[in-house]
Amino acid sequence: MKRILILAAAAMLLLPLSAQRTSRKGLKTAAEAPQATSAATADIDTIVAPTPHTVDINGYDKPLRSRRESFFATNNAKQTVCGIAITINYYDSDRRQLHQAKRNIVSDIPAGETRQLSFPSWDSQQSFYYVRSAVPRRAEQATPYDVAIAIDTLFVK
Repeated sequence: MKRILILAAAAMLLLPLSAQRTSRKGLKTAAEAPQATSAATADIDTIVAPTPHTVDINGYDKPLRSRRESFFATNNAKQTVCGIAITINYYDSDRRQLHQAKRNIVSDIPAGETRQLSFPSWDSQQSFYYVRSAVPRRAEQATPYDVAIAIDTLFVK
């Protein structure tokens, strides 16, 4: 009986030590781990609900078989824009909605300047093309679409 009590006491003393052991070297417990801060969020000074023409979006493009969409954003504000949250609605030729996507794009756009922004396309099968893009050779097998882009939020420095 004494032997069982001694083994139980020894197991209870060793239990907290074994809980922190791992098979991987260099791992730290949550209390020891440094707090992670994103460089993008550390630079953001203000989040702004945009007024009309604070940032203008022009020149959207997505050719057939392209994996990326792009457009130009012009910053008309007096501060540097470091990110944009947008909602994109995709429509067919009869103005029926095909898809809707929300994107957060991180990019520094100084006051009064224009930058080209791009992001992965919603068209994973590469069978759609933007109606104002160059007409592809195999247009009869592709579907044209139009977009409406709305700026939801601006992140400024």
